[in-house]
Amino acid sequence: MKPVLKDQQHRNLAFWGMAMIASGLPLSVFLVSVGTFVLVGNWLLEGNYVKRLKQFFTDPLSLAISSVFIVHLIGLLWTEDFGWGLKDIRVKLPLIVLPLVLFTSKLPSKNRIEDVLKLFVVACIIGTLFGLPRYFELSGELENSRHVSVFISHIRFGLMLVLAFFILVHFLYTKWSVWSTAEKATCMAAMAWVVWFVFILEALTAYVAFGALFIFTTASIIIRQRNTRFALGTLALMIVVSVSIVIYIGQIVKTHYTHVPFNFKTLTVKTLNGNYYVHETKTPFTENGHRIWNFICWEELEREWQKRSSKDFDLVDERGQRVRFTLIRYMSSKGLLKDSAGVHQLTDADIKNVEQGFTNYLYTDRIGVGRKVNEILRGYDRYVWQNAASGSSTFQRLAYLQVGCQILQNNLLHGVGTGDIVEAYELEYMQDDRGLEKRFQGISHNQFLTTGITLGIPGLLILFIAICYPTWRYRADYLYVAFMVLMLVSFLTDNTFDRQAGVTLFAFFNALLIVRKEFSET
Repeated sequence: MKPVLKDQQHRNLAFWGMAMIASGLPLSVFLVSVGTFVLVGNWLLEGNYVKRLKQFFTDPLSLAISSVFIVHLIGLLWTEDFGWGLKDIRVKLPLIVLPLVLFTSKLPSKNRIEDVLKLFVVACIIGTLFGLPRYFELSGELENSRHVSVFISHIRFGLMLVLAFFILVHFLYTKWSVWSTAEKATCMAAMAWVVWFVFILEALTAYVAFGALFIFTTASIIIRQRNTRFALGTLALMIVVSVSIVIYIGQIVKTHYTHVPFNFKTLTVKTLNGNYYVHETKTPFTENGHRIWNFICWEELEREWQKRSSKDFDLVDERGQRVRFTLIRYMSSKGLLKDSAGVHQLTDADIKNVEQGFTNYLYTDRIGVGRKVNEILRGYDRYVWQNAASGSSTFQRLAYLQVGCQILQNNLLHGVGTGDIVEAYELEYMQDDRGLEKRFQGISHNQFLTTGITLGIPGLLILFIAICYPTWRYRADYLYVAFMVLMLVSFLTDNTFDRQAGVTLFAFFNALLIVRKEFSET
């Protein structure tokens, strides 16, 4: 079949298809789908299918990038749940479709491809603007940071914001000599805005990715920069920022584990009203150093709470936690006795905080790193003392990792097959639930482990090749390597290929950054 349109028309269609995907990733699944259809339709209109398919499937780079999809397709041969396997294959289609259509289509100029990157950054910033009303509680109470991400998962959005930030870093560094002062100021203002929004998202994966890319970028600048003073200044900045972060987190940890001293033998037995306190002396949990399970009079707490709040003492707060437990944690954080006198000392703002599910008065500000660190520390305490990961996403993932490693050991040769991983986990939980309640029993949040469980060691090796070969080939391209560092962090903390947003983010930018170097204007 001969091409239907002129070359320039194909290039324009390719640009708009890429632009829609880049804009849609942080904003609209529908726009991503439309952009993909535009690229596929443009590819079909170009004709010469046999030649282009042969070009793609005989190229080592193309094979390496598409091999992850191909090996999952082969994994259907030994699956026991073919329906779920087909669904998994459908989700992973972008891994082969996007490289195919981008590598074998007529593409716009490199400048227009860079415009696609800029559109992605603008779309990310627009996504943050939609999140502002929720942050400032203009559209209802902000229950947690996840709700600040309006269109997609806050974890995915956090990763996209980190990528957007370092795309801006790339442009600022490479365009410094040609950009005007206004352009530089606009870029730096956008960078500051993106960093602030990443901070309030409380997405641990985004924090880790940002830290990894900050170190990588600093090292890249030092190695490539011929100006010794600039290089040393960059190194000094990295050291100052790193030390500041360590000190900040260290102070939070110190505060968390600082215990207010007391003598078990002198604990007060009765409240001012003559009712007995409950003292759980063997339970070590604290809030701001004050033991949670000492000085509790449930009778007085319930009676006085119902006088101050319309929320039932035995039901749940706005975060789904039992009000009674949120209350004693909050009161402990303020060093109050958990009795009627203590409830009287709570302000109306304190009562509202408890109703909203805040368990520590120090972390009732909207959102931020401090609250996330405190949440992780509390999950760690519970995991150590009760061997229970339920309720802490961080330590649930650790439990999933342990279960997954056991499944992998039993299926090293070829894995359980595409689509059977959920059933494999369910069978393993029947033998050992790892302290997880039924509703918290999930699969691994690690792409490497998930691939190993599904396809065995051969599949895991193919995944490594798909990552390492193009990274080595484009090791001199800062933006491509930075993207791969970002995705490696994502792979270590999530099943990136199990969600449409994650797999499209990887497949699209992996192909886009390669064609930016190889195939533009061809």
